Amino acid sequence: MGDAEQIEFLAAVLIVSPDPGRLAAFYRDGLGLPLRAEEHGAEPHWGCELGDVHFAIHPGEPGAGRSPVRFALWVFDLASYVAGLQRKEIPCLYPVENLGEGSWITAVQDPDGNEVELTQMGEEWVRHLAERRHAGADVLARASAQP
Repeated sequence: MGDAEQIEFLAAVLIVSPDPGRLAAFYRDGLGLPLRAEEHGAEPHWGCELGDVHFAIHPGEPGAGRSPVRFALWVFDLASYVAGLQRKEIPCLYPVENLGEGSWITAVQDPDGNEVELTQMGEEWVRHLAERRHAGADVLARASAQP
């Protein structure tokens, strides 16, 4: 990215569905993901953490600017990153929004029309991930403990 930070972390994988309850049941009951109902900074949806990545199913219709599956990249200084995008004439789909608790979000669209969220996660989220890791949600620790 030149003068902007290099992205190294995936923050989230998000699915938009016209029937999010049905889709959540498939992922939860069929595939075994620990999905639960959530309401934080967005409409009610289902979500869980898979390692350090948030996985969520949101209500909505794909299309009209919403990709059915999208992902979020973790950015440590979103304001500077967005300034770098502007210098490269890459527009954001919407202004940077506050997600609460020190977290910020915006998105861009890739050349194929996919929405890519850019998120700066706050200290509360970092603490949450540290607690999960301490409780055993660390893929490297779990893999090394396998016989």
